Amino acid sequence: MASSTGKFEWLVIIPDHGGVLDKRMAVRPKHFDGLQAGLDSGFWKMGGAILEEVPKEDGKLKIEGSAMVASASSKEEVIELLKKDVYAVSGVWDFSKIQIWPFKCAIREPLEK
Repeated sequence: MASSTGKFEWLVIIPDHGGVLDKRMAVRPKHFDGLQAGLDSGFWKMGGAILEEVPKEDGKLKIEGSAMVASASSKEEVIELLKKDVYAVSGVWDFSKIQIWPFKCAIREPLEK
């Protein structure tokens, strides 16, 4: 059931293509800049990198893709916005393997208390 605003949350998992970590890191600042409007509007509720493993002491991240929660009227609305992201345009994300589901959050903790 959608909320009174006609929006619902969507859980999105998008893996990266293999061997694109350098490309991902090169366009990462543009990716973050591009998220701001969606954060300000309340479209993006949560997002971050999917890691291959817990980071080691050297701090290097082995990034495998992205996970996010969006608030939108439809799955198609989420996909259309994702297609405009620099990670999609530059070929970082593997859209052929995108997973997206309606999501009903039961609990939510702030990042820091």
